[in-house]
Amino acid sequence: MNSQQEQYFSNFETLLALWAGAYQCAVVSYVGLKTSQGQRLLFGRVLLEPTRVGVSDTTFSFETEHVVAARFISGATPTDIKSFLAKARNGEILTVDGTTNLSIQADGNLSTNFSPIHHPFVSEGPRLPSLRVSGTSKHNLIVSVADSRSLDWELKAAEIPFDNLDELLGQCNLPTQVQTGDSTILEIVAKSPVMITVASTITGSEAVIECHLADALDVGKLRLGFKVFHKGSVDRKSVSGSAFDWRQEGDIEVGTYKISVGDASLLQAFVSYAGVSHHQWWVTDPQKRLNPRHAVHQVFDEDLELLRRMLLKPETDKPYVFENAVATLLYLLGFSVSNYGRIPKLQKGPDIIAISPAGHVGVVECTVGLLDENDKLAKLVQRSMLIRKQLDHVGYGFLQLQAVIVTPLSREEVAANLETAGKHEIAVVCREELEEMLKQVSLPLNTDKIFQDSKGLIPNAGQESLFRGNL
Repeated sequence: MNSQQEQYFSNFETLLALWAGAYQCAVVSYVGLKTSQGQRLLFGRVLLEPTRVGVSDTTFSFETEHVVAARFISGATPTDIKSFLAKARNGEILTVDGTTNLSIQADGNLSTNFSPIHHPFVSEGPRLPSLRVSGTSKHNLIVSVADSRSLDWELKAAEIPFDNLDELLGQCNLPTQVQTGDSTILEIVAKSPVMITVASTITGSEAVIECHLADALDVGKLRLGFKVFHKGSVDRKSVSGSAFDWRQEGDIEVGTYKISVGDASLLQAFVSYAGVSHHQWWVTDPQKRLNPRHAVHQVFDEDLELLRRMLLKPETDKPYVFENAVATLLYLLGFSVSNYGRIPKLQKGPDIIAISPAGHVGVVECTVGLLDENDKLAKLVQRSMLIRKQLDHVGYGFLQLQAVIVTPLSREEVAANLETAGKHEIAVVCREELEEMLKQVSLPLNTDKIFQDSKGLIPNAGQESLFRGNL
């Protein structure tokens, strides 16, 4: 490793040392191939967990003629973490019966990258520092064993059958091949040991903030900062964790702090530990709507249940219903929306045009099936290019344009089309993103940020999903 790569490891270790002892276990997952030089890693992950709540202890182990895979629980003491890092320096990961390693790149090296705030697939939520070591290309590794189609058919014949490599990766809670990019990868991901929970709320004139803290940590090193939004003013303050009321729940400490907010309906909270920020969260009064569009919509669909059903469980023989639901969701999130797909003489255009407050343009196609059904991706590319040319022609070339395709299917179900969408820089919104977008309807409008974040949903653009958080 060169000095920069060593620095990445050092920075990761320094950061984790600030909350040493916080982790209860590590979830080790990997898929590898048997080559003539021995087992080599396709993708592997060590996920450091601050709590065992919700973590399955069941070990999964899989092997065929050319493929090995596993998911199991390991210790995560400071000594264990040092061992994980020492192995990662050599491109190695712990396995159920020893170790396996990455194949080196063509130049004889491995490359390393450190993300101190979030994993490259994630941009929201609690801090998620991640160290990634990359080896040879996935293509080079796979063809050294067999072609990908032969491997898929080998998996179908296994005692525990899988349809393809992506399905096996999913069984190990790992991303698909398209989502991980071109390289073979080993990563160590550390979940945040402190976060603000969704139980935080404003009721009347009082806000109650709830935080979770890893059991081994010092509540005195936690700090809560907050901004209370009043009409025409903002109050800012912070308190130490020692001001909280704490209780033990399993292997997590749960702390609550009450704040008098008067008539405010919105509070922004920030939690840090040992001087390092870990999470920010919007706390609202559910009785005081912060999005006037949502307030109006509630007259007809109080809990968004009708819209939710139209988006997530559409009737496949009525695709226009799903299209209308997507247009409504975009409107509720603050976009100016035109549903061209419902105007007979304009149906050669895109389904939906969504314009953000800053004037940026989303060109949206909707499908209740696979992404490229009826050549939807090709049509979306063509229509986006025509709109781009027109914007340039009339002097609006400075505005951004993003092609988007929306489906109620999961990202795993449309994996076969993600590579094509990525090549044409099309953002793909799937069931997972629709569910999270529905949650944002009740929050203050932040439409232009949603537009900018959509670029992260382009396959291979550096993020699997902005909202998924299922590492």
